[in-house]
Amino acid sequence: MFSPQTRTGETNKKTITLTDGGREQIQYFADAHGMTFSATIETLALIGMNADLTALLIPLLREVVDKAMQRNFNRIAKLSLISAAEAAMAHDLTTMLLLQFIRQEALANPDDFEEVMRVSYDPDDELDARMRALYQEARQLAHTRQQRLLKIPLQELVVRLAGLTEADEEEETDE
Repeated sequence: MFSPQTRTGETNKKTITLTDGGREQIQYFADAHGMTFSATIETLALIGMNADLTALLIPLLREVVDKAMQRNFNRIAKLSLISAAEAAMAHDLTTMLLLQFIRQEALANPDDFEEVMRVSYDPDDELDARMRALYQEARQLAHTRQQRLLKIPLQELVVRLAGLTEADEEEETDE
């Protein structure tokens, strides 16, 4: 938290004698807060002498906030990358299915498959109206699933995504 770079002024060597227990506690505090041993002793001593806590805590708080932001930024970036990869995969699969469907129609109707593929927006065309209604129903179902997914806590989503990733890796090793 309190790095040597945030300590201002010239530093000088001073030899002190500490009990093993005291030294261990100071080292534990230093390790837990990412501080050097000397910075920890100086900070704790100044706090104990009722120094201006604001001046002491601002660098500590700044570093804590920076580390928290960095940790959360990395998490959000990772989730964003996973989402982008999933979206790209869904796009590729959808494109593949659409092209296969177009191929199937082209083979079945080589002379006029372009016309067969078009869906009319004419309300009098009952078959095409039913096709559009089915599409809207499927779209609404997907939207409902999406909204339900967005309400799941982030930690649970991370666990689910980790599970999917592990399952994918297991499938790859089985092949």
